[in-house]
Amino acid sequence: MTVSYTNNDKPNVVIVGGSYVGNKAVDEITPKVYKTHNVVLIEKNSHFRHLFAFPRIHAVTGFEHKAFIPYTQPGSTNAAPFFASANAVVSSTTEATEGYAPLPSDSIQIVHEAVTSILPDKVMLGNGKDSIPYDFLVLATGTGRPGPEGLVGQDKKTGVEIGRFHQENVKKAKNIVIVGGGAYGIQLATDLKTHEPTKSKNVTVIHSRPHLLNRFHEGLHEIALARCKELGIDVVLGKRVIFPEGGYPLGTTDEEFDIQFVGGGSVRGDLVILCTGAVPLSEPLKTLAPSAIDKNGFIRVKPTLQIDVPGVSNVFALGDVADTGAHKAARPAVVQAEVVSRNIERIIRGREVGQNEPEKLDQYQVDEAGIHLSLGLDKSLKFRNPSASNPKPMIMWDKPGSQKADAGCAKVWTLRAPWAGKESYHL
Repeated sequence: MTVSYTNNDKPNVVIVGGSYVGNKAVDEITPKVYKTHNVVLIEKNSHFRHLFAFPRIHAVTGFEHKAFIPYTQPGSTNAAPFFASANAVVSSTTEATEGYAPLPSDSIQIVHEAVTSILPDKVMLGNGKDSIPYDFLVLATGTGRPGPEGLVGQDKKTGVEIGRFHQENVKKAKNIVIVGGGAYGIQLATDLKTHEPTKSKNVTVIHSRPHLLNRFHEGLHEIALARCKELGIDVVLGKRVIFPEGGYPLGTTDEEFDIQFVGGGSVRGDLVILCTGAVPLSEPLKTLAPSAIDKNGFIRVKPTLQIDVPGVSNVFALGDVADTGAHKAARPAVVQAEVVSRNIERIIRGREVGQNEPEKLDQYQVDEAGIHLSLGLDKSLKFRNPSASNPKPMIMWDKPGSQKADAGCAKVWTLRAPWAGKESYHL
């Protein structure tokens, strides 16, 4: 059955995926199209997940509930408060001089379902019965890893329980082995060694590349390696682990076991935590445009961020799931959301004057990769790769004491759930 969830008098702009980039897309698109289109966000999880806090949740107890923020106030279906920055965009436009009115409360709808397949004019939902039509479709599905080895769960209760499951594991373990020396693995390792209940644990990081954080300039590797040595973290570089049949035990074992390397060698541990990245969640696009998906599962896009297949101009992809050439992070995805929103607006305006396609759409320009990296509960820095105009990396250490134990969760609540107070963090 085809359902609209919205005003049937207007077509839909459908955004699939409600993490950072999907939410930013809603923020940017809604003020530009709300007079002519409904905006529908399809997100399978009941709560927004503040992913930047997830490595810390492995180590630090007591705030895991704060990393899951509701999209709507209990008892309400109005998603407008969550997207308050969309209202800010409207208020800053020319119309503000004519008397600003907030976005109508029905401008944005959230549907908590998974998208299983995409057709030329609608998306099919995971309940197996319903579909939602679209005039424009924006894919912001990101990457993910199923199963309890990641902090997952479609509802807050499950997500919190999984977080506490990991916390109990590191509490019981004596020799923790982290596989993967990217941002997640390094933050987790340094958090463990600066958090009082776990700082006495033996922690080893195994990375398959010769440099930690290998997506960045080697200067960041040197900083991270020095910090690991300072904290007593053993680092093994250039070694791939052999995954046993059935995988490593999910919890702490009573006895140590060997974590073996391809080509020989091993380390001992009683808990293995996999931080080896995740796969792009592009599967639903196969029913519409299988050729747009590359061999690694990423979605090929044009510089305009439209999917790179002939004859399809109303489907866009951005963020981690898209092969944009940019580093997989929130900062470049924010710029991509701005590009997509402007291009959708231009296509709509072009139609109004009889153009099938506007003469010129915005193109996304790849910027140098950067990261805001935590190196424990007491240290963090901002790092940017060198550029043509600046041959050295940008390194900016945060002020001592500026690190937030909750990894910024309270700040996200203030931004996305302005109706909530501290007593609401468990909702």
